[in-house]
Amino acid sequence: MIPSRRHRRHAAWALWPWLCLPASLTAALRRAYGAADWPRARVLECGRARPHPEERRALGLNRTAWVYWREVELHGPDPQKPAIWARSSFPLRAISQGLQPLTRHGSRPIGNTLFRHRRLRRSPIQIDAYPVYGPRRRWRRSSILQRGARRVWVEEHLLPDLPRWRGRGR
Repeated sequence: MIPSRRHRRHAAWALWPWLCLPASLTAALRRAYGAADWPRARVLECGRARPHPEERRALGLNRTAWVYWREVELHGPDPQKPAIWARSSFPLRAISQGLQPLTRHGSRPIGNTLFRHRRLRRSPIQIDAYPVYGPRRRWRRSSILQRGARRVWVEEHLLPDLPRWRGRGR
């Protein structure tokens, strides 16, 4: 979970609690928005596909494997101001191993479901920066959430409308 020196020097201090949080960003967003109804997930796309190379390596899949993936924006009361862009994916075979509920989440963040399980384990969080918004960088964290043999790749990008940090939440 320790980022490189280059990233440590350049990330804004206000982002570090969000980037390094080992728990669910959904709960921290709920606390930051101050309401149990938020955040909500606006599904951008979802479906079945071949995984990206980074996902394939992280999930330990071969080149012929398929994944179920979902891309969402998490937002507060104003859906035009998303705080986080997230992508999650898992091997298709995991649908028959108990992950089918993750394919039916609609506007609910997946973090609500994943972090309820006491035996859930998270890999070390990888932190990266992408030069996306002109001179501003977009910071991202990624990790694998695992319960038994089931693994879910989670990638979360912090967007410019991320609210002020108000604690981890519950």
